[in-house]
Amino acid sequence: MLQQLNAERARRAQVTEAEGKKRSVELQADAELYAAEQAAKARRVSADAEAYATQVVAVAIAENGLEAAQYQVALKQVEAVNAMSSSSGTNTVVLPANLIESFGDAFKMLKGRV
Repeated sequence: MLQQLNAERARRAQVTEAEGKKRSVELQADAELYAAEQAAKARRVSADAEAYATQVVAVAIAENGLEAAQYQVALKQVEAVNAMSSSSGTNTVVLPANLIESFGDAFKMLKGRV
């Protein structure tokens, strides 16, 4: 009788352990799915923001013509130079030949003098 009780306890322990492992795997899969969904949402938000920015630039170009496009190009050049100069371990910086002119054009456009 004692052997039967011990055998039943051992069987229940194995079942409980197996159920715990199964639940652990299920929870891990749920966590991975949730993480993937959140990453997809973040990509969607980023894509929507980029689409909105492109729309705004397109409207500005349509309304203001070439000046808006030139301003955007000058702004991107300034951002690129800033990114290049702020990276660590950089000893050499490559600058476009018309960098100073681009800065000047950007500031003139901001003041409305172009």
